Amino acid sequence: MEIWLDEETLKFLYVTLVGFYRYTDYPITVGFNEGIISVCIERPKTGIYGYIPFPHFLHKATVFMETIINFHPFADGNKRVSLLATFYFLYWNGYDLNIPEDADEFTIEVAKGKKSLNDILLWLVRNSKRDFFSIYRSRFNEICIRLWERYSHLRPLIEVFVPLFTPLYPFMFFREKILGKRKKP
Repeated sequence: MEIWLDEETLKFLYVTLVGFYRYTDYPITVGFNEGIISVCIERPKTGIYGYIPFPHFLHKATVFMETIINFHPFADGNKRVSLLATFYFLYWNGYDLNIPEDADEFTIEVAKGKKSLNDILLWLVRNSKRDFFSIYRSRFNEICIRLWERYSHLRPLIEVFVPLFTPLYPFMFFREKILGKRKKP
């Protein structure tokens, strides 16, 4: 089972980043386009007459990242949202993305058209890993989703446990970037 980010989750990540950057020297301008958000969500799922052009999770993550960066569903912060959304897409599907220090520079090069889908895929392969624990976590997430969909009376319990398995690591990346920029004269 693939766990996809939906439109509401993508907007939630965006609003979280808006709040995160609110009182910095680099605030995010608020605004988004519902139609383009929908396209960003659907493009990695594309299938054409039974042909799946993006068959693997890392292919889907590649297209997801590139689409958010280049289709600009948000008024500002598209590169930051793409990095965060790609992290969680991979995380919920059994991969751990180690966000390198130069990830912001990489996303800028993607936005400038200097990186192809193959470059993004290679970057994700280099910076991602899959092991027993990440696969187990993914299966746990699938179970939670199925319980959520099937048993509405269990939702309060699921709402307590699921955040315990949601890492704050990508936000620490952004925090370090904000603090690093403040230290510079």
